[in-house]
Amino acid sequence: MASRIGLIGGLSWEATASYYRYFNELHVGPSPWSQPPVLIDSIDMGTIVELQRVQDWTQTGLIMADAARRLVAGGANVLGIGANTMHRNFAEVVAVVECQVIDIRVCVAREVIALGGKSVGVMGTAYVIEQEFYASAIEECGVEVLRPDAHQTSDLQRIIYDELTQGVVSSTSRERLLEIASSLVARGADVVGLCCTELGLLVDESGGEFAVIDSTKAHVRSLLDALEKTPMK
Repeated sequence: MASRIGLIGGLSWEATASYYRYFNELHVGPSPWSQPPVLIDSIDMGTIVELQRVQDWTQTGLIMADAARRLVAGGANVLGIGANTMHRNFAEVVAVVECQVIDIRVCVAREVIALGGKSVGVMGTAYVIEQEFYASAIEECGVEVLRPDAHQTSDLQRIIYDELTQGVVSSTSRERLLEIASSLVARGADVVGLCCTELGLLVDESGGEFAVIDSTKAHVRSLLDALEKTPMK
C-alpha cells in the first residue's frame, strides 16, 4: 500500500482548504497531474471552539486522538494536525498511533533557523500566544519566541475567530496584522511566524519588509518531505 498523509482537518475548513491547495501546489510529481495521496478527517470546528472556551483540553484531546486513529485505519502513515492551536493536544495524538506525526511548531522553528534567524515573533490565537505549549516547543529547538502584547493578542483572536475562520478577509485586518508584525520585528524578531493556519489568507510569505513564515506552508513542506521518505506499507 502506498504511503499516505493523514490530516486532522476542519480546524477551520478555511485552513483545511489551504492545506489541500498547498499539498498540490508544493508537491513535485512525475507529471503535471500528479497529486500527493492525502486523507482528511474533518472535525466539527463548532464543537472544538466551545471546548476551547471552557479550557476543556481533555475532551479536545480525546476528539483529536479519535481522528488520528481513523486516519491510520484508513491507511495514513504520516499524520499532521491541521491547526496550530490544536497542537495543545499533540501528545495525545502521538500516544495513540505508531506512525510519524509532524509537529507544526518544530516546522516553524526549523524554517526560522534555515532563514538564519534566532528569534520569531509568533502571531496566532490567544491560546497559542498565552499558553506555553507552543512557545516551549519552538524554544526547545533553540529559537527565541517574542509574543504580541495583550491588546494585539485580543485583536488577533477576533480576526481569526470572527473573520478568517468564517471566510471573511478584510483589508483593515490585513493592515492590523502587518502593524502587529512590524512591532514584533521592532522588538527584535528576526522572522514573523503566521502561527495560525488561517493567517496566510491575509499575509503571504513572499515580499514585504521582513521575513515571514506561513506555518501552514511550513507544515505542508515537512509533511510532503516525510511522505517521500516514509516506506510504503
